[in-house]
Amino acid sequence: MGEMHDVAVIGGGPAGSTAAALLAAAGRRVVLFEKEVFPRFHIGESLLPYNMDLFDRLGLTDKLHGSFVQKWGAHLMSSDGSVTRDIRFVEGWLPGHPMAFQVLRSEFDHMLLLRARELGAEVHEGHAVVEASHSHREGCVVTARKPDGGSFSARARFLLDASGQNAFVAARRGLRKMTPSLRKAAVFAHYEGVPRGEERAAGDIILIVLSDGWFWMIPLPDGKTSVGLVTEGANMKSSGMTPGELLDEALRRCPAAREKTRDARRISEVWSASDYSYECGGIAGDGYLLLGDAAAFIDPVFSTGVWLAMSSGEMAADTLHRALGTPGKQGDLSPAVFAAYERKVRRHVATYTRIVSHFYQPGFMDHFLQPGEHSPVKAAVISLLAGLADPPLLVRLRLWWFYKLVQLQRYMNLNKPVPLLKLLEEPGPAAEMAP
Repeated sequence: MGEMHDVAVIGGGPAGSTAAALLAAAGRRVVLFEKEVFPRFHIGESLLPYNMDLFDRLGLTDKLHGSFVQKWGAHLMSSDGSVTRDIRFVEGWLPGHPMAFQVLRSEFDHMLLLRARELGAEVHEGHAVVEASHSHREGCVVTARKPDGGSFSARARFLLDASGQNAFVAARRGLRKMTPSLRKAAVFAHYEGVPRGEERAAGDIILIVLSDGWFWMIPLPDGKTSVGLVTEGANMKSSGMTPGELLDEALRRCPAAREKTRDARRISEVWSASDYSYECGGIAGDGYLLLGDAAAFIDPVFSTGVWLAMSSGEMAADTLHRALGTPGKQGDLSPAVFAAYERKVRRHVATYTRIVSHFYQPGFMDHFLQPGEHSPVKAAVISLLAGLADPPLLVRLRLWWFYKLVQLQRYMNLNKPVPLLKLLEEPGPAAEMAP
């Protein structure tokens, strides 16, 4: 097994690479196992402005500017295109976080993993972890299957599970619980020829809202656009269509989406994902921490995935670095030391689960697409969507009022209802709108 490492990391995605990079930079001996060989395809290309401080800390900001599309806001549309709204991150409650990036995840994730290696982490790609023991007293032993079919094991004082939606530790310990109200499914692909806005708006993510879901259109480098549909998993399954057929038919039925993709050409296969919103128990356990998607995953409507993954990686790295102690001083790796980490991760997940859950309620779009031009509530919502996962009291109060308005809209029609089309639940009327 060789030397005793300080930390073993399962997974080389944004959470694992961030934690490994920061710990290695702090002088810790880190070994990381990634089952795939990078670069590899991954969905989730839209980042949030609050990621930028962490990119500065990782020393990656200049590379990002030279590689990816700048994202200064979002463009939202009703199904028929009659109601639109532009969101600018610069209009948020707290200044200093006006932009982010739209990235090709294959290149972006590879960049993060290479940075971890540059800073001193021992990275093993193509190594699928098959077993991992963990104890704050005895440390951990991680065994992986190598590309040639052999096995490789490493010892460490502590385990970080950043295995993504595979959730290595949580799946084996029965800790993962699906979010019943968010059992959605998605189909998505890359296209060429999707029109973009002018100047800074060229990098805006486009969200087209339906009664039974939503489309995303994310501008990527080299003229590519990621196009996807999210809807109820049961409706998607009962449609009887393949992912490609479903995406084609949904784009045809929705007037706004059809117009955006009128001259577009699909340049990739069509991928799918389903039932992907969940939260795990035991985020901080005996000799391990869960990071990113290995701890929880939220519906991607507000592009929170990479930010929550990387912020959890940063929190885990900083907490663990302190807990490991310094030369000549015994560290404390008992579960109680990491209770604050678990509370903070759960608080972040709860903050975004709340707004995502409201997004799917009747009345949300009536206020989200039509707020007052200079409303403090609007600024609070924008700050949250920019990545303000720990909003101060004043922002929390304004968010509470926004959610209350959404609830009241169901009974009082405070705003004019936004026309939203049902694609899968009412295929007849939707189809009649197509040419």
